[in-house]
Amino acid sequence: MTKASFFIAIISVFLIAACRGEPAGEQESREEAAKPLSEVLPGAWESVSIRVEVNTAENTDSSYVFEVREEEWAERLGTRPIRFYFQPDNKYRQEFITLDDKPLSTARGMWNTFGDTLMLIEPNATYQYQVSTGKGLAEFRTMMDWDGDGQEDDSYLGVHRRVSLSAE
Repeated sequence: MTKASFFIAIISVFLIAACRGEPAGEQESREEAAKPLSEVLPGAWESVSIRVEVNTAENTDSSYVFEVREEEWAERLGTRPIRFYFQPDNKYRQEFITLDDKPLSTARGMWNTFGDTLMLIEPNATYQYQVSTGKGLAEFRTMMDWDGDGQEDDSYLGVHRRVSLSAE
């Protein structure tokens, strides 16, 4: 085989591989990400992880990161992962459940989306998140006052996994 033939064979292999298309999971993920957030959210979602970068903790010069990954949830927080239920009629509930499956608390309200922004409206509070979705996950990002120092300067990232298309 000459160098030219070898080069043409290598190029052909790359072209064939490039034309094969993407795996079904990646295509579904892109399609989900392309849908409006209002169509992606309805259903049940379970927390996978939380990461908060706390800046000027309690009005000091110190900062820290609070992070809980899925495998640490029960040990670090003493609860089951948080569950969000987004109903198609724009109502939602957020459930906190103990490790022995007893309700700890439930928040209820209305939800709405504006582009990639999710608003959760409860009787005494409103929360706003930038949301990105794909591969069955939703990332909720916001700035908040995690440490209670009166400054919304703490960066929050919550990752949630879809567990059901039903909000029941």
